[in-house]
Amino acid sequence: MLMWPAIMILGLCLGTFLNVLIIRIPRERQILGWPRCTRTGAPLVWWQLLPVVGWLVQRGRAADGRRLHWIYPFVEILTAIALLRIYQFHGLGSDFFYLTFICAILILTGVIDWLHRWIYTFVILGAALVALIVGPLVGMDWRNVLLGALIGGIMFLLLFVLAKFIFPGHAAPFGLGDVYLAIFIGASVGVINLTAAIIPGMLIAGVVAAGIIIMRRMGRPTPDYIAYGSYLCLGTLLFIISGGLAG
Repeated sequence: MLMWPAIMILGLCLGTFLNVLIIRIPRERQILGWPRCTRTGAPLVWWQLLPVVGWLVQRGRAADGRRLHWIYPFVEILTAIALLRIYQFHGLGSDFFYLTFICAILILTGVIDWLHRWIYTFVILGAALVALIVGPLVGMDWRNVLLGALIGGIMFLLLFVLAKFIFPGHAAPFGLGDVYLAIFIGASVGVINLTAAIIPGMLIAGVVAAGIIIMRRMGRPTPDYIAYGSYLCLGTLLFIISGGLAG
């Protein structure tokens, strides 16, 4: 119990770091340098970097009055919850640090896909390589890890090809980024847990898609594209923090 506040603070700080990456990778294509406001471009004051608190003190607005995105405090809170749940199920051992890395990649990738409709190949395949190497070192069977990556990639590659056939052009619900994401998810959870990890995200995406269709038929404005990768990341994250890999 005494470790819980420390784990939560660690999670909030990691969430702040993830926010820096979420902002910088798509916009600046670099990581180094002092963070800047997403609205004004001005360098942030130290207190503005405080997890959640900085956003609340600013009342969710930049210095020029424009709204700051709600996703940033959400990322910090979600990361803190994820680390706490991992700690509750796995303790403070090698599993904790491995699953923290996996969840950080899921949050980073899911939010960037949500905001920018893009999954970065170097991030997700680099993370998949780490999972393939480190997974067996923390106790996962290497065959489970390797087959997870292969089966996940093959499944979504088939879906990608099918989507290209059914939805020619840019309206296809699956992209190559989703294939790479499935490779990462498969390597992270193993083939044994692959179905349980991806089904929640697919179901959530299906519910959202059904809602969009209903709204469209009612004549209301709807988005033309679903960030499918975001839902896969969310589903896998929920699987992990619900104890899917415990035991």
